[in-house]
Amino acid sequence: MHEWYYLSMIEAKNSSLHWLSSSVVPVERYFLASSLTLVLLFAWMEPSGAAGIGFWKGIVFWTVQISILIPLLITVQHSVSHFLILPTPHSAWIQTALSGIIGSLIFVPIGYFLDFLFAVPNNESPLGLIYGLLDEASGVVLPVTVTWLALNAPWIFELDFSRRRLIEPEQSLDSSTRVTLDENPKSTRFLEELKSRASGDLIAISSELHYVRVVTSDTEVMFLYNLRDAIGELPTEAGVQIHRSHWVAKGQVREIKKTNGNYECILSNGKRLPISRRKYSEVKELLITEG
Repeated sequence: MHEWYYLSMIEAKNSSLHWLSSSVVPVERYFLASSLTLVLLFAWMEPSGAAGIGFWKGIVFWTVQISILIPLLITVQHSVSHFLILPTPHSAWIQTALSGIIGSLIFVPIGYFLDFLFAVPNNESPLGLIYGLLDEASGVVLPVTVTWLALNAPWIFELDFSRRRLIEPEQSLDSSTRVTLDENPKSTRFLEELKSRASGDLIAISSELHYVRVVTSDTEVMFLYNLRDAIGELPTEAGVQIHRSHWVAKGQVREIKKTNGNYECILSNGKRLPISRRKYSEVKELLITEG
């Protein structure tokens, strides 16, 4: 896989943005749409590294490539954001670029193997395996990194579709049960990041791939962060993790309902989040204690 065309990357990004319009869209859907767009573009354009492979074979080839690469980049982004803490407003860009470089380097031998598996023309290096891998890396690292930055740019730039005004909570909460951003005594990287983007009382945090969606009484925002890190930086008594992908603040659960055998909690703003079976007792006890 060599020389991904930068023009196609920008076209894929613009196509995804047009499809998103100005509504709040789950990150999973955004990256799925972007991946499908890239597959179609590369299969149609036949970049030099896969020239002569044909459209339909190219569809399969690029689907396999991208279905491996995107999850790999997301996994690397999780690790980088966990271990690399930078006190700079450009930390999201640096983390994303570094994730693109590391992820693409890990992908190089995979891409090299897939070239042979799909019998891509001109994929053999006369200088042997090492030079073949180096040649592969020269055509992968920079384009993949640029693509990863382009795909994440809308979220990092905080475009309109990543933020919305929420329905006001049903009732004001007692000060002892609120997680107020402006008055929380425990200053953390997560809260500082959140305070720069939102205000009001913290209601819930949800994980969406390598991002977190944070709901407050005033708004809903999304930014690069690990849910595990965010929960770890909050006071233990501030709330409870109700699901591997969701955390809710103390005092924000209004009701627990069972639908089709699955439990979900209804929050103070009317939002519904699923409750895992092993967390049900803890959430129910919390609700009873608060009641």
